[in-house]
Amino acid sequence: MLPLLKRGIGVHHSGLLPILKEVIEILFQEGLIKCLFATETFSIGLNMPAKTVVFTNVRKFDGDKFRWLSSGEYIQMSGRAGRRGIDDRGVCILMVDEKIEPSTAKMMLKGSADSLNSAFHLSYNMLLNQMRCEDGDLENLLRNSFFQFQADKGPS
Repeated sequence: MLPLLKRGIGVHHSGLLPILKEVIEILFQEGLIKCLFATETFSIGLNMPAKTVVFTNVRKFDGDKFRWLSSGEYIQMSGRAGRRGIDDRGVCILMVDEKIEPSTAKMMLKGSADSLNSAFHLSYNMLLNQMRCEDGDLENLLRNSFFQFQADKGPS
């Protein structure tokens, strides 16, 4: 991998050692990786904007069988291209040589994003840690949590 990295080319996928993934992420953030080949692991939970996102495949293995990307997965990955406040525009390229039904493509490209639900769970450990901290304001933590935002908003 070092010869590729020296040329500004990186690879990021779930099979890499965690420390190696972190190194790739840091190099990408610093602008030292100009071309990154990545699976969807790169698009989840990381603020890693790119100017261009290229899809060479719109099918993925879900542990059981190959299936088309969902609309939410496509939105998450393509959303890396052209981040607001960073780039003037973003480019998303689909290089797909598979036969895809027009209705499937439309659902993937025009569908809605996956809904978000808070996974926040108040535990004894969290309570004790908040009480231990001098400036640990548990009420403020709860009031400003995404869980509380969803509770205030009510069922959708």
